[in-house]
Amino acid sequence: MVFDLQPKNCREMSDEEIESWRINVLEKSIDVDSKEWHRRALLAMQSSIRREILMLLKDKALTIDEIKNNLKLEEKAVHFHLQFLKQTNFIIVEGRVVDLTPLGVVYLKNVIR
Repeated sequence: MVFDLQPKNCREMSDEEIESWRINVLEKSIDVDSKEWHRRALLAMQSSIRREILMLLKDKALTIDEIKNNLKLEEKAVHFHLQFLKQTNFIIVEGRVVDLTPLGVVYLKNVIR
């Protein structure tokens, strides 16, 4: 799912702004209930590669090629891992540019320190 709710400065959002964004996203994705989202998030984070992708995006958006080169992976493998992260709304992909969403920022702050 791609939402038009991606703030350009999500790394600088307050906790209240992130919570507001999260509520808006969940309202727009009626087909995903809370248990299903958590199941997907746990599945996504089981992979060290997906955690590394989030860490690469910590400070700025990157292209798919930059992610591929940093992780020394084939592009097909990168797309596979990005799909998991998109399903949990941790990242957004616009063209060939990948960036964190507010949920991705929160995950990095609170889970991967």
